[in-house]
This record gives sequence, C-alpha cells and structure tokens, in this order.
Amino acid sequence: MFAYIIRRLTYGAVTLLALSFIVFVLMQQAGDPLQRLFGNPLLTPEYKENLRVLYGLDQPMLTQYWIWLQNFVQYEEGSGQILNGSTLFGSLAVLVVGTALLARLDRQWKGAAILGLWAVAGLVALRSIEFRLDWGNSFDSGAVKVWNEVFERIGGTFRLGIATLLLALTIGVALGIYQATKQYSFFDQVGTVGAFVAFSTPIFVVGVGLQILAAFYLERWTGVKFFFVAGMTADNYSQLSFLAQIGDIVRHLTLPALSIALISTAGYSRFQRASMLEVLSSDYLRTAKAKGLSRRKILIKHAARNALLPIVTVVSLDFALIIGGAIITESIFGWPGLGSRYIEAINGLDYPVVMAIVMLIGAAIVVMNVVADILYGVLDPRVRYD
Repeated sequence: MFAYIIRRLTYGAVTLLALSFIVFVLMQQAGDPLQRLFGNPLLTPEYKENLRVLYGLDQPMLTQYWIWLQNFVQYEEGSGQILNGSTLFGSLAVLVVGTALLARLDRQWKGAAILGLWAVAGLVALRSIEFRLDWGNSFDSGAVKVWNEVFERIGGTFRLGIATLLLALTIGVALGIYQATKQYSFFDQVGTVGAFVAFSTPIFVVGVGLQILAAFYLERWTGVKFFFVAGMTADNYSQLSFLAQIGDIVRHLTLPALSIALISTAGYSRFQRASMLEVLSSDYLRTAKAKGLSRRKILIKHAARNALLPIVTVVSLDFALIIGGAIITESIFGWPGLGSRYIEAINGLDYPVVMAIVMLIGAAIVVMNVVADILYGVLDPRVRYD
C-alpha cells in the first residue's frame, strides 16, 4: 500500500509540473499584465522598463517559467544562506527516481525501503533546511505577498466546499438509497427526472435562480429576510452573540452551498441508487433475509456499507467539480474566497496569483484521489494494492 501511495504521489508531482507549464504558457499568451498601467501618461519610459525588470517580464518565456519554478518552493539553510533552486530540484529528482526504481522491485521489503528513503530525506531536510514558500508578489496588489493573499482567502473557500460536500452527500446518498428501495415508484421516477434536470442546469443559472426565488421573492412574500445574497458575514458580525454569529454564517452560506450542492446531489443520488440496486440483488443479502434479519439491519449494516464504495471514488473525482463550481458561485454571491480572487487575477493577468491558485487546487485534487484509493481499500477488504 505504501509503495502504491508513493507511486501515485510521484505521478501526481509530474502531472502538477505539466499543469504549471501549460497554465504559464496560456497566461503568457493572454497579454501583458502591465499594459493597463502603461496607459498612465505620468509614467516615464524608464519607470516602465524598471517595472518589467522588477517582475522579470523582460526575460524570454522559458526563462520566466524556470525562474518561477525555482522560486515557487524557495528554502533556506539553517545558517540563513539561500540555496540555488537547481539544488532543490536535483535532490527531488534523485528522490523521485529512487522511489520509482524501488517501487518496481518485486520484493516484500520494497515498501520499507521506500519509507526509509523518504524518512532519511525528511530527516536531512528538517535538520538542515528551513522551508519558506515564496510565491512572489501580486501584480495587482503591489508589495502584497501571494502566499499571504491566497491563505487569507482559502478559509472562505474551505468553508463553502465543506458545506457543499456535506449537503450533497447527506441528501444525495439518502435519496439514492430510498429510490433503490422504492424502485419504479412515483417517487423514484420524480427523483430520476429531477436529477437529470439538476445535472443539466448550468451552475450560474442555479445560483441566480436561488438568489431570485429564495432571497428576493421569499423576503417579499413573508416580510422576513431568511438568506443573504452577498458576502460571508454581516458588517456587525463581531458584535453579535455566539448563537447569532452561527445563524449569520448559515444565512450567508446556505444559498452558495446549495447552488453547488444541487448538481453534485443529482450525481450522488444516481450513483447511489445504481450501486444500492446492485447490492440488493446480491446473494449474501438473500442469505441474510433467509436467516431472519430485519429489513432495517439488512439495509443499514449490510447493503448500505457496500453500496457506498462507488461514492468514495465519485466524491474524490467530484472535488474538482466542487472547486470549479466555487469559482463561479463565489463571483455570483460575492463570496470572499479563492474562486472570486482567481477570476479577478485572470481578468487582471495577475500571473503569480493564478499560478499559485492553480497549483494549490491541483495538489489538493491529487491528494484527494490518493485518499479515495486508501478509503476504498479500507471499506472493501478485497481491494489490494501491490
């Protein structure tokens, strides 16, 4: 299992490297990020050229990419000397090649050998190197570090993503199980049609529709403001009591989370229904029924657990969809997260911010896929990774 995880992480690192190059090239083709500043008549040609040199925009594209790649993970020795970025990437290359060679060995001890290799590398790094991530400065915000700007907003996106996932899993899995137990009933047919309609509706249509129906018209009909359509908290949030703060968070979070969760819920319910129907027709459930077990125990203890296996894989693959939905939803609802900042950075051709957010999302997707593989093995003892 350990060798498989390391192999997957190695492949993930190569994928992220390719992703970074493709996104960097696309951003370069989009235009000059400093062009809008050059419209200011007060800027002298010397100042404009100094700006280009400062941000490295006077270099060829491949040179710019190599400089960004070296500086993306910049670290220092304990003595404070800054090491050359090529040393870091050379060490990582040796580590990756060693891991790949050990993983291909047909020996029982290969997992322990790979673990030892990474343990030694980690020990050396911790004793002699102080890691410091330096993602550069934002073009829009001047001297503001991209690292600080990204991690100031990541909390909002994380809150929205967790709420979306919980809503989608809770509603989607419950609907799928119930539809499977009531196959071809009126409820099952309505749920099937509703799932296809929800899955086919663009997320911006869902977001705007919820704003109009659940916020504007609901307040107009009842005279009570149940939900907010912009922001993450109220202006007087710090002055509210603890319970009032929770209520304020829920009222701001509900509509954006629902707009993303609706599409995921449709997919989860379909997968769960199909998986549950397959499990319900299996032989071991017939044996459980013949032994006199109650229907509730059969469904919850035996059927539901095995029927959840496909959902584990779907959730990991759906992580990218949730993040993509958050990018659009945050812009619609004015949610201060990574998604809205990502749109701003693309519109402003802010290369450092775009690259940082893309790499962060890509790394999260790689990790989520590995976690899904591990959970799959935990839920199904028959799964083995050699």
